[in-house]
Amino acid sequence: MKKIIAVILVLIVALILIGSRFSFKIGNTTIGRATDEISIHNDKDLTKSSFQKNYLNKEELIIVNLWATWCKPCLEEMPIFEKIATENKDIKLVFLSIDKDSNKLQSYLSQNKINDITFENRNYRKAIRNFLDGKSKDNLVYTDAVPKTYILKNGKVIHTEEGSIDYQEFSKKLISLK
Repeated sequence: MKKIIAVILVLIVALILIGSRFSFKIGNTTIGRATDEISIHNDKDLTKSSFQKNYLNKEELIIVNLWATWCKPCLEEMPIFEKIATENKDIKLVFLSIDKDSNKLQSYLSQNKINDITFENRNYRKAIRNFLDGKSKDNLVYTDAVPKTYILKNGKVIHTEEGSIDYQEFSKKLISLK
């Protein structure tokens, strides 16, 4: 009897270990290894997201930069955002990656200290992007065009900048929106 229980336990452990190397989808839920690809769900309800809690319905200006590790212009403008953040302590600056490879993103973030909110909002990425682009909750469609920068205030997008930002122009825009 002890041998049968031991064999069953070994089989259960083996199945768990094997299952952790693979993933499959049931509806919008990914089962298995979440580190292979960042989960992008169709979750429409931002009220449960840390994005809603920390960045929406705030009176101060919030800059959200949509970026990717494979996007050369995105990486080239990182020092510009660092300078803007240093000069504007009253403005929150966050980054949201469109990377699908979470290992590559995690590697980049471990070497470059930026305020990236991708992982903490992994289940809300589509909903956040649709909110930023003013898409309806029923029309969840977005593009992978990066870099793209949004300025928010009081829970609304008040300015959008497509492509790389120009430091001088973007700084003037921030001053005019304060």
